[in-house]
Amino acid sequence: MNHSAEVWAAFARTFSMLLVVLIVLVILFYLIKRFSNRGRCSSGLITVLEVHYISPKEKIILLDVLKAKILVGVTSQGITKLAALEGEIDTLENDQGEKIRFADFLPGKLVKSMGKGVVGEKGEKKE
Repeated sequence: MNHSAEVWAAFARTFSMLLVVLIVLVILFYLIKRFSNRGRCSSGLITVLEVHYISPKEKIILLDVLKAKILVGVTSQGITKLAALEGEIDTLENDQGEKIRFADFLPGKLVKSMGKGVVGEKGEKKE
């Protein structure tokens, strides 16, 4: 009987240490998430308004550059300007006071900008 009690005591010690390590990891991940800036910057001239991840290495970023809204696509190969959005964008709340998600907001704005045509880098309008 004494051997069985020692096995259960060793199991309890091992399990409790595993639980302590997992709790420390959860607290550490929470603190990293809470206090990390996630790459968002606000230096005054350029502000990252929203980031929408398409895949682990691809994302769409909505930027505010000198009061102009620019939508860019970022991949591992490079950065591409997708659209320049005109006017003021109210991305904070809808009529019911609920926060609007960027993923819900983006398709409507892209359809509107595609209807106007996309402006190329030299200012010519592309269809």
